[in-house]
Amino acid sequence: MSIDDQFPSETFCALPWMHLSTRPNGHMRVCCTANASGVAVNADSTNKTVSESGVLRNDDGKPSNLATTGLMESWNNEYMRGVRRMMLNGEKPQSCTKCYKEEEAGHISKRIWETRKWIKDQGGIESIIEGTGEDGSVAPRIRYIDLRLGSKCQLACVMCSPHDSSNWVKEYKQIYPTLENENLKKSMIWEKESGKLAWSGGSYNWHKKNPKFWDELYETLPHLRQLYFAGGEPLIMDEHYMLLEKCIEDGLAPQIELRYNSNGIEWRDDLFDLWKEFRNVIFHFSIDDIMLRNHFIRYPSFWPDIEASIRKMDDYPYGNLTLTTATTIMALNIFYVPEFIKWKLESNFKILNKWPNGAGIFNCHLAYWPPQLNVKVLPDWFKAEVRQKFEDELYPYLEKNWRKCTGIDDVDYDTWRSSEYGIERLEGLLNFMEADDWTERLPETAEWCYKVAKQRFLDFNEVFPDLDWLEWYGK
Repeated sequence: MSIDDQFPSETFCALPWMHLSTRPNGHMRVCCTANASGVAVNADSTNKTVSESGVLRNDDGKPSNLATTGLMESWNNEYMRGVRRMMLNGEKPQSCTKCYKEEEAGHISKRIWETRKWIKDQGGIESIIEGTGEDGSVAPRIRYIDLRLGSKCQLACVMCSPHDSSNWVKEYKQIYPTLENENLKKSMIWEKESGKLAWSGGSYNWHKKNPKFWDELYETLPHLRQLYFAGGEPLIMDEHYMLLEKCIEDGLAPQIELRYNSNGIEWRDDLFDLWKEFRNVIFHFSIDDIMLRNHFIRYPSFWPDIEASIRKMDDYPYGNLTLTTATTIMALNIFYVPEFIKWKLESNFKILNKWPNGAGIFNCHLAYWPPQLNVKVLPDWFKAEVRQKFEDELYPYLEKNWRKCTGIDDVDYDTWRSSEYGIERLEGLLNFMEADDWTERLPETAEWCYKVAKQRFLDFNEVFPDLDWLEWYGK
């Protein structure tokens, strides 16, 4: 029996039974992949959205926000109960559209890999769903929490916004008033500026406003098996270190796995000494390309500093760290994935994506928001060039250098080649790109990229010479 045969239904995901996710503004959601940013529901160029469909709701329709709502109070609200009922009945909750769409394209979704992981870690599916009531309620046994402790961050990534990065605020106020395309303005509106955040009771300091949250979180710690930190940038947040110290002080660290999505630019001097106390640490290094292209995408990230940080992390001495890339695949970088993978494999890292993680190649996820950077906006002729580059350049390189992906003598070629996280996953990226035509959004893509570049005194065509077609679409 394969592990997927243990799923109670074709639409099941383990996360609603064991997990809650926060947003930087304090909103709670089913998970970080839930459609909480108005992500496309219809797979067409109109990109019809359902705003924040993945955010938990109170009875008054307002988002469940940790500045005003208790953690346990939301665990069995009608929204969460409804998601569980639908999944057990083989139905697809609207909030989970992302995963189902990725699976249709052959990509391994968060739903699949998270459920596989937790079925294995928890000793079977029954330990996850046991005690589920007919109404979808379950006992509050949260084992996995995704914490976004505000929006504090040093970077202003091109696919980000002031909602997730404090460093975006100043530039946003300069760029947004100059936007001309109506769809682009709609996509990039910041909820604080629109008044939406105040209406919901949200706050980027939610973790400072509601002491009840910390009380409930500390009560949950004995049951916790994974703490996931993202941002903002978690490694520069005091509360992140405070929570690690609390877990160690209470003797709970050996049972807890830490997981991060982080730009990895800076961290407190004692971070590694804290990490060594935990069961294990999974660190997803947010890096999307190499050299100047990465600087544009994850601005300002200077390449010598990024490489130095990766090397420092790669030299972690305590043996309980899994280090991977967290590459966001978008319209700006999918053409350059071959160069990125070659850089990774030729750099002789010790633990970065060491087999079997990412098949020894890289780890990645697809960008949905903002929609103008989704890979589906690329025109057909450029998509064809991307595919040809993968098939003529990248795949032959990987076939020739497959041992650089494994680094282990007892992994043979067939094992490497059949990994669903290797070439099969790369094919999934291409299939997702080719599945729909969103070229009507290219004027939004061009306007956003060129205006961001101008604000940052960068020449977009110099940074991305293969994407000079964008300027034509922007006129």
